[in-house]
Amino acid sequence: MKVTLLNAYDTGGAGTATMRIYRALHRIGVDATILVDHKNTEDPKIRAPNTAVQKAWSMARPFIDRAPLRFYHSNDTVFSPGWLPDSLPSRVDETDPDVLHFNWMGGGFLDSGSVNEFDRPIVWRLPDMWAFTGGCHYADDCEGYKQTCGQCPALDSQFSWDISRLTWHRKASAFEDADITIVAPSSWLAKRAEESSLFRDRQIEVIPNALDTSIYKPWEQSFARDVFGIDKDRRVILFGAVNATSDPRKGFDLLQEALRKLSKNSEFDDVQPVVFGSSKPEDSPNIGYDARYTGYLHDDRSLALLYAAADVMVVPSRYEGFGQTASESLACGTPVVAFDASGPSDIVDHRESGYLAEPYDSGDLSNGLRFVLEDEERRENLSKAARQKAENKYAMVEIAKQYEQVYYNAL
Repeated sequence: MKVTLLNAYDTGGAGTATMRIYRALHRIGVDATILVDHKNTEDPKIRAPNTAVQKAWSMARPFIDRAPLRFYHSNDTVFSPGWLPDSLPSRVDETDPDVLHFNWMGGGFLDSGSVNEFDRPIVWRLPDMWAFTGGCHYADDCEGYKQTCGQCPALDSQFSWDISRLTWHRKASAFEDADITIVAPSSWLAKRAEESSLFRDRQIEVIPNALDTSIYKPWEQSFARDVFGIDKDRRVILFGAVNATSDPRKGFDLLQEALRKLSKNSEFDDVQPVVFGSSKPEDSPNIGYDARYTGYLHDDRSLALLYAAADVMVVPSRYEGFGQTASESLACGTPVVAFDASGPSDIVDHRESGYLAEPYDSGDLSNGLRFVLEDEERRENLSKAARQKAENKYAMVEIAKQYEQVYYNAL
């Protein structure tokens, strides 16, 4: 079987998830190729535009795609109209796959009105909500995607026939005749897709993101701390994501409140927060502790060591399609504290492999950190259960087999 995966990038959160599926498929003998617009790896089976003109156009596409947003007030929101014509059908023909596997298709990568031009079955893994909205990647409290969008709050729009409704209609027209099977990495995202007007009549599967549990595994904590120069006598709370402190969806503001509450208890004077995915800001926020910032870690082994160096990982996100840092942390034997909302609700077993706090209560998030840190024997039991959960649910070969079955069903 030949499969072509499509994702705008081969790095970043969605790029990493796509790359892991790609490698997992190769492990079980599936002939997989990836098409991207922006390539940072050397793998020859990952194909990107290669002429100077094509590369320049790929760099410009995300900005041109967002050009219509200048007519709205919220130009900084994560919103992809997906209106630019693309060359993806001809690029797909060059790889001649049996099945197409869509992933993160926003940022101008896909002309959403041309999905029906692909003449092969499409398996669309949803990294977020964009595929079934009028352009936003997360709808927050808006339920416009259940109807036909319009008056988009993400754009501060007061008009029914705004760009979100126009985008919704382009998708509806293109999707009607397209052969699409939906895969969501979490039950939360699957439910959102089932509620949507665009996908409510589609087959929707739930398959979590794959993880190489031979890399993401427990390491001896003192060794891991030596690597990063972390005090062995401190209790380490880890937090991280791409744009960890600047993306409101990642919930750094909620974490700040939780840490300030924790710091008022003298029992936790020895806590050391560590943040990855972000450099130390010029004006360090008051979080009750002196945090360390590692910046962006570029390889899996370094990240696995950092998880192993921590006593607990906190994922305070308001919304996550899956919650990749949570599954990575579990695989390294580090319990996770997160809100009982969106993707992490599937990953963390409450009081078994971590703690699920009441959304979006920073006080209960602080309670979760206390639950993990205040009893070392309990933390060790949580650690064992965390590793077991990761091995049972996220191992690459098992995830690849699930996708292979979906491909056969699509065919």
